[in-house]
Amino acid sequence: MSETETPAERAGRVVKDEAILDLSHLTEPGQLAAISRIEDVAVVIVPQALAGAYAAITTTDVASTLYVPSGVNVRLQTGSLVVGGDGLGADNDVLVVIGLLLITSPVTGPVPKRIYVVGSVLAPSGSEQALGQALAGGTGGVSYYQYTDGQQVKVLSGQVKLSPAVLANTAGRADDILVVAGQVVVTGEVTSVGYGMALIAGQLAAPAASRDVLEPAIQTQGQVTWYEGANPRVFNGDASIGGDFLRLLPAPTALVVLGDLTLEETVTEDALQEKVTGLAVFGDVIAPAGLIGVVQFLATDVFGDIMTSDQARARAGDGPDGSGS
Repeated sequence: MSETETPAERAGRVVKDEAILDLSHLTEPGQLAAISRIEDVAVVIVPQALAGAYAAITTTDVASTLYVPSGVNVRLQTGSLVVGGDGLGADNDVLVVIGLLLITSPVTGPVPKRIYVVGSVLAPSGSEQALGQALAGGTGGVSYYQYTDGQQVKVLSGQVKLSPAVLANTAGRADDILVVAGQVVVTGEVTSVGYGMALIAGQLAAPAASRDVLEPAIQTQGQVTWYEGANPRVFNGDASIGGDFLRLLPAPTALVVLGDLTLEETVTEDALQEKVTGLAVFGDVIAPAGLIGVVQFLATDVFGDIMTSDQARARAGDGPDGSGS
């Protein structure tokens, strides 16, 4: 590279829009030289010996970089991994979990050289010493629960609705464990939680009326919002709402959007106030300029930005109309 050449100008392949970029199999700096730029990648796995060569690559919007020892067997798990304490791996393994690592019994077997978790870890009490030597470099929380023989561990993942009956666990034991990883909406009035531990890892929307019951009984790792009413209208992903939707909505209702919410030009301020009791949005809200005030008023929580339609178009492009001009 010449004195005037920057890493961004280096010839090579551009890697972008990938969830995981696993470079752990590479052994020589020259192999990384083939990559000029890495963009919009959630997790990059790099051998420690090649950290200097990796630093020469321009990176943009890389959420997490994990450096692993050289010459090890990298085991990569995307999503929830549920495993007993006697089956975590061999001494020469490196375990990488992108999601939830749930250990269902005390750690008694061999432990991998390193464990990296981009997400949450839940393990039995008494495993702290064994796991503490291996856990390194991940992001997220580590929780320990009281283990007893015969207890059930229920794992739910993805986009999940929880009813009061599921949370009550009337057919189970008081020391059972509930683990939910993903986007969770609790519907209905919750009067009891029948689990010794309930862990929500991800995004949780639950009724405000049940907050006094739920908050002491559950552990949350992520974003939490409390909506008004017992049965919200839930959108699993981005949603675009027009005037016809509000006209057909039978009663004032809370809206929970597990993505971005767009309000169309046909939506009026009167209809929005009449039919929507609250907005809980785990993304951005895009609305005509005249509705921004009422959106701000109705928003219980918005975990993104509230912006006008013009601002959204400008963000998507270079020019004020989003055309790039």
